[in-house]
Amino acid sequence: MQIPHVSGSIRNALLALIVYAGLPVIGAQGADPASKAKVYVDDDYGFRVTYPGGGWERGTVGAVAVPGELCRCWSKEGIRTINVFRQNPGKAFTPRFLVDESAKSMETQLGVQVKQKEVRTVGGMKAMWLVLTGKGTGGAIDGQGSVQTSQHWVAIPREKDVIVLLLTTADTNFAEDEKTFDAMLKTLEISGKQTDEQRASK
Repeated sequence: MQIPHVSGSIRNALLALIVYAGLPVIGAQGADPASKAKVYVDDDYGFRVTYPGGGWERGTVGAVAVPGELCRCWSKEGIRTINVFRQNPGKAFTPRFLVDESAKSMETQLGVQVKQKEVRTVGGMKAMWLVLTGKGTGGAIDGQGSVQTSQHWVAIPREKDVIVLLLTTADTNFAEDEKTFDAMLKTLEISGKQTDEQRASK
């Protein structure tokens, strides 16, 4: 299905997310004790998720630039980041569309290597699941930097918006940070509705 205008805008948005969403968090507010699990509850957008533990610190919203509304961010060592944000594209995109268009855009424009691209169920909803690596800073992929940087994208489209969770870290830290990110994803609870087409996406 060809939607040139929409497809192009989504590619541009996702490219911008890759470049900017992983920027180091400024103004951390203190580490959360690993022994005390905290839960971020977003009543406005209908989801909740457990904080990352193990030295991850909550960052100040506004210190990270994303094309959308940043809901919560965490950082480790000032550069490894986990961001949760919302986009409002004005259309109900399927997870498969987001997977294919995102992977294509990132490969073409940033020269990344896509390691995983599939549709999975996350928080009870169908979601884009994308893992990739490319040249960057360890806090962002820019296609030019000297630090091999990995990202794990999970985007959950609903009828009217998309909730995105994004891990960005140096490739050398990815295995460790992926365990933290995966543990968070298992706690995610999200409300709202997906269309029949979104639920049927494979």
